Amino acid sequence: MNYKDWEPIYEKILSDFGYSKENDIESAKLLGEIRGSDGIEVLNKIKGTEVEVLGPYGEVATGEINMIAGAALSHVGEIDVENSLLITDLDGNTDLQMEQNKKGLTTLIHAHGDNVDLIKKYSPKFTGHVISTCQCRPPDDVYNFGGFTDGDRCVFLADHFEAEKILLNGWDFDNPASKGGDKKIKRKKLVWAQKLISMVETSIHLK
Repeated sequence: MNYKDWEPIYEKILSDFGYSKENDIESAKLLGEIRGSDGIEVLNKIKGTEVEVLGPYGEVATGEINMIAGAALSHVGEIDVENSLLITDLDGNTDLQMEQNKKGLTTLIHAHGDNVDLIKKYSPKFTGHVISTCQCRPPDDVYNFGGFTDGDRCVFLADHFEAEKILLNGWDFDNPASKGGDKKIKRKKLVWAQKLISMVETSIHLK
């Protein structure tokens, strides 16, 4: 999804949650300045493939391309780093994320208004291939393919790069995974995730 198509959706999300666009912009600029992107050509391998998106209850990655949504990395077991992508806003087991990135797991680090401190602390420590993303208008060296939470950003990414099929592995839209924080907000995010996923054109299936 291009930003001009994403922007009106993004504006509705900001309004619904009361989030600050200015904070998102600050975070995106910071990520671009201190880490940036190592090129997006690696994402072209998505085209025409079956992409499996592993959510909080996913366990085994079996897609042609596997996209791991943030904290799901901690429980998916052994992965093929060459054919996998990690989409994260730097919550979860960051040490494991950095370790797998160093081994070859391309990592899309996402900036938003609530993770500025995590970006400062961790993003420079990712020594493997990194692509920086955001949800506002993207500044230099940062990209926006659409999406709001780690999981639906995976779906938007697969759709943007023309996957043939998307499989959702380990998703439960009624029960947010426990990572602390306000459960009411987490449920609200799942409602938005489900709504956003319904917008993409690529064929989507629950596994």
